[in-house]
Amino acid sequence: MANTINIEFQNGFNGVATNENGQELHVSPDQWKPYELLFTALASCMYSTFLDVINKKKLDYDKITISVDGEKIDDVPSFLKKADIVFTISGAEKDNEKIVARFEKSLKLSEKYCSIYNTVIKIAELNSSLVFE
Repeated sequence: MANTINIEFQNGFNGVATNENGQELHVSPDQWKPYELLFTALASCMYSTFLDVINKKKLDYDKITISVDGEKIDDVPSFLKKADIVFTISGAEKDNEKIVARFEKSLKLSEKYCSIYNTVIKIAELNSSLVFE
């Protein structure tokens, strides 16, 4: 499956990326920075896979928020050293051990099947976890 984006830069590091559907995303030091885009891709890929699994398991929740906090190595070239990915789940039966275990298994499956996670893990340490509110 091929995915194509085009990005046009003007006036230094001020770009507009456009996807195949014509949607735009602004890339610049004042808007979306490259590592923010990487973390967004990682979180959204993991969530998409996670969502498929929890829907099959018919797990209920109200909201899921994903936070990605990363650390880069300052050598040249710089690269990602590690990232912590935290899924915060609101509105689930957090006191039910079986439900919590099913969410935890779903997160492990999202790691296994998310293509971006499997790409990034080749160069960086990735840690994912669940928090229930």
